[in-house]
Amino acid sequence: MLSYRHGFHAGNYADVLKHVALVDCLSRLVRKDTPLLYVDTHAGAGSYRLREGYAAQNEEWSGGIERLLEAAKAEAPPPAVASYLSMMTRVDSPDGRVDDYPGSPLIAARLLRPQDRLALFELHPSDYAPLASLFDDDGRVAARKADGFAGLRTLLPPPSRRALVLIDPSYELGADYDLVVATVAEALRRFATGVY
Repeated sequence: MLSYRHGFHAGNYADVLKHVALVDCLSRLVRKDTPLLYVDTHAGAGSYRLREGYAAQNEEWSGGIERLLEAAKAEAPPPAVASYLSMMTRVDSPDGRVDDYPGSPLIAARLLRPQDRLALFELHPSDYAPLASLFDDDGRVAARKADGFAGLRTLLPPPSRRALVLIDPSYELGADYDLVVATVAEALRRFATGVY
């Protein structure tokens, strides 16, 4: 248990798809003034260096974010993809490559407003420390070194009756597949109008 590190897969095609959907959903939800709660049950480290550490070991990002950036140079991307690409931090280089890749928590923090709140769960001690550090000065964020499946129960329904919940475990344990289904079913019973 806890051998999975999101950094190995940061910026790969699945991460890009997840983040395009996240940006689009949050962009639509923040159009309403009422505060929004964002919950990430398996937040990871929150931000990743693609050319260092775990991500550099297998370079999955080259078939994800890098490939998408190249495609966007040749043809204007659809609006949802363009919004996502605007979230990327680029180094000052002629090729416009992405070195710092924002994870779901950082993407959400960039899109959410002062009245919104973020609840981030991460069990892995090596990922929790940088996650908590990333949001030290952000009063909207509560990072917890805890099980996100169990922690979600304590947050629903939110006082504002508006929330987006991202559930993306590692699937390191076979039980995760059933636990996702059970967690979503329970969350819907507690808060049927949430976005999951």
